[in-house]
Amino acid sequence: MYSSEARIYLTILITTFIIGTILAFFLVTIIRQHKKRSKLYEDRLRMEVELLETERGRIASDLHDDLGPLLSVIKMNIHLLDTKDKNDLIILGKTTSHIDHTAKRLREISNNIMPYTLQRKGLLTAMAEMTELLVEGNKLSIEFNNSIKDLAITKEKEIHIFRLFQEVLNNSIKHANASEINIHFYQEKKEICLLIKDNGCGFDKEKVMSQGKGLGLQNILRRAGILKGKVYLETAPGNGTEYLFRIPL
Repeated sequence: MYSSEARIYLTILITTFIIGTILAFFLVTIIRQHKKRSKLYEDRLRMEVELLETERGRIASDLHDDLGPLLSVIKMNIHLLDTKDKNDLIILGKTTSHIDHTAKRLREISNNIMPYTLQRKGLLTAMAEMTELLVEGNKLSIEFNNSIKDLAITKEKEIHIFRLFQEVLNNSIKHANASEINIHFYQEKKEICLLIKDNGCGFDKEKVMSQGKGLGLQNILRRAGILKGKVYLETAPGNGTEYLFRIPL
């Protein structure tokens, strides 16, 4: 027979075991529910982004393949007009100039929505082309160093990486007023690494995130989350901004 003290210890031990088992069960259940909710959120976010990119691709294709050639036909027909009236020639010259400007803006809009090069030639060529276009249209210096020669990833992942690249560069130019941007694109073991550093005005990232003003930054973090990637951000007012993305292959 157990002594009174031994029975007390045994009761406490059994009670502790039962409570511990119940707590462990609830803890495991909570963790599973959290993982389930996180996965549902990620799946929903990925689906929304994929639908958005599909629609962007369709619109860009319509602009590039339909409206672009139509403007070229209109311009060609204008050149076929035979007139010697000076006023008519001035009007035709202005009209041709407007058509050229419209065609250029159409290409720019189409390229921003979904780069034609990205669809046809892949991520590496699209990134290089975008840096060239930005240098032409803005007073800044961009150094693009790419050490990846052959990138074997899905088209979906290419689009997400390009959007990260595009968002950061646009922020550097439009919001940070950067005049110099250094880009390094390389592979390290089983990760794709994208480092983008500018000499812009920088910002207080904690303040921006806490006040909910950093829509561009939130988009960047969402994209990186879809890619299961990590984002390292270094910035401060007056000290420029540096992004490092590490994206698993």
